[in-house]
Parts: sequence; structure tokens; C-alpha cells
Amino acid sequence: MTAPPAGSPPERKSAMLNTFIVGGGRAGLGLHWQVLRRLRERPETAGLWAPERPVVWDVRDISARARAEGLRAARSLEHAAALADPADTVVHLCTPPFGRFEMLRALADLGYTRFVVEKPMTVGVAGLDAIDTLARVRGLRLRVVSPWLASALTQELTAQVRRGGLGALRSLSFTQSKPRWSRTLRSHDHGTALDVELPHSIGVALQLAGDARVLAASVTDMRVGDRVVPRMGTASLTLRHQGGMTSEFHSDLTSPIRERRIGLRFDAGEAVGHYPISEVDHHASLTLRRSEEAAPAAPRLLFDDALTRYVEQVYRDFAADGTPVSDGTPVYDDYAIARRVVQLLQDARLLAAVPPADEGAPPLTGAAAAPANGAADEG
Repeated sequence: MTAPPAGSPPERKSAMLNTFIVGGGRAGLGLHWQVLRRLRERPETAGLWAPERPVVWDVRDISARARAEGLRAARSLEHAAALADPADTVVHLCTPPFGRFEMLRALADLGYTRFVVEKPMTVGVAGLDAIDTLARVRGLRLRVVSPWLASALTQELTAQVRRGGLGALRSLSFTQSKPRWSRTLRSHDHGTALDVELPHSIGVALQLAGDARVLAASVTDMRVGDRVVPRMGTASLTLRHQGGMTSEFHSDLTSPIRERRIGLRFDAGEAVGHYPISEVDHHASLTLRRSEEAAPAAPRLLFDDALTRYVEQVYRDFAADGTPVSDGTPVYDDYAIARRVVQLLQDARLLAAVPPADEGAPPLTGAAAAPANGAADEG
């Protein structure tokens, strides 16, 4: 579940951990902190955290908002290390992926080793090896935010595939649509429509069907009046998995309707699931149908607060000194899956004739920061 540590320096063991949020935008304060606040207030999880207030840092002055949120605002990364001992602190790296290696290295230089890194881990394959090497040399424990892997719906579908009650899995399909005009127009860090929703669903496809290669990919522009935002309208992607089956993905960021749908076709039936579309309601639905049945069964509703579940599990793993703590659900390796997602998206951009991203661009925070929870990418 973590980057492979080698030559890890000895560290103080502690069951109670501090929190340092790097990036005070939507991902850091709007999502990560709101989840952490709820977990810290729950009696059954409150003991995971040290009593000191968490620390937050941003390139902007966010001291007023930090005080309002009950956080301590650091003036710099060095100041943050003085406020909370890096040896007992989990860093939530909530800046965009540009310059991710440089930020990780700066934090590692200060003694931090536990990281919850926003998706995507980096914007292209060039940075992956550098991050891997840094993790091995410095003994970093890297977790890449993967709420869809922790989702109750994904775990139900994983169990269905493993049980084989509907026969062998033959194909997967994903539809991820939402209106994203305003957020795209006010941002200066567009990327492509491939990079907004698909990192979540590609990870699920790898979890359910194994490794894959890209067969086809395309993107279209977003058009709002006389404004055109290149490659931010729709995205389509087809993967072929090792066993020969395919996964198809379609994302429309100009749709007036929000939908996060997954379809599984089996030899003897099908499954259709809908992930939560925002943090407003944490429920998913799952419908199964056997081939001989004229109509599907009634949908099952699943409570599915995936990001909260994910963050809690990560802190339990970190508190156990890096040993994954299983709660009986299927185990996934979010670091390995996130790494493979970056590689597949790079291949997809090449097929879609997308110019290469500048991985060395300076990191940004605030409104430009990528959101953490695929179920809560509002805008």
C-alpha cells in the first residue's frame, strides 16, 4: 500500500499522529480537512490524532481562514516543522501535480515521511521514477488519495467478480458526466478532460480486471459562448486488459446532468452501479440482473462515504507503523494503482494528440488545486 521503503531511518513510534495540510484550497480545506474534522470528533476514531491542532500552509496568506477552521497557519514549510514534529505527522499534499517531486523532496528534507498525496501523483511518467527513488532513499510512505478504491460500491463489485456468481467478467463501462463550465473557465490549470474524472474510474477498472493497455483515446474542446477551452469538453478512452476484456470510459464535462455510472457485463448477467455524485449525499446504488431474468432486481442502496473511509484506513495504517490494518474488506495497493493510472493517462494523451504537460511548472494551491474526492469535484 506504500512506496517500497529501503534504508528507512529509525523513527519514533506513535499511535497518535499530527496533521499538516499543504495547500489551503478546495482539496486541502474543502475536502481533506472536513473529513479529518469529522473523524477527529468521532469517539471511535478520535484516539488516532494527537491533541494539538492540525497545521496548514499555503502560498497565500490563509491565516484568517485557518483560525476560523480551528487550524494553525504556518508561515513556511520550516515553520510548520517547528509547530508539529515531522516524525509524528502525516502530510496531506493537496497541491496540483506540477512540481510534485520538488515539493515531496522539500518536505522530506524537513523530516516528513508519511504522506497522503492528492491524485494524480504526477502529470506524466517522467516524474514517476524520481518519486520512486526519493521514496526508497528517504523511506517515505506514500499513499495516493483513492476514494473510489475504498468505496463500498467498488468493494461490493470486487466481491461479485471474485465470487463469480454471474460468471466471468467480460467488459466494463464507465460514464462520468457533470457540468464543469464555471470551474474550468476560472482556472488557469486546465489539463484535459482525461484528467478530471477518469483517474478514479481507471483505478477501479485496474482493481476489477487487472492491468491494461490503451486502445483508443480522444478529447473535445469545451465551448461556452465565444470562449473555447481546448481539450476540456469530453473524453473517451478504451482499455484492453490482460485477459482480453475491454473497459470503456466516457466523461462529459459539459453535461447538464451529473452521473457516475459503472456497468459490468458478465457471462450470465450484468451489474450496474452509481457512485455518489457529490458530498451532499453519501449513498451509492447497485443493481444486479441475471441473463434469464426479464427485469433486474431492485437497486440496493449502500452508504458510501468513500473519502472518510479512505482517510481513516490510511491513518490506522500509519499509526500501526506502516503495517496495513485490514477491516475485512478487499485490500488494494493505491500507490501501485495510482502509478499505473499516470502511465495509462500519458499513453491516452499521446493517442489523443495532446501536447505534453510541463511537469516542472511551479506548484500551485488554492482554487487551482485538484480536488481529492471524485465524488465531490464540484464546480
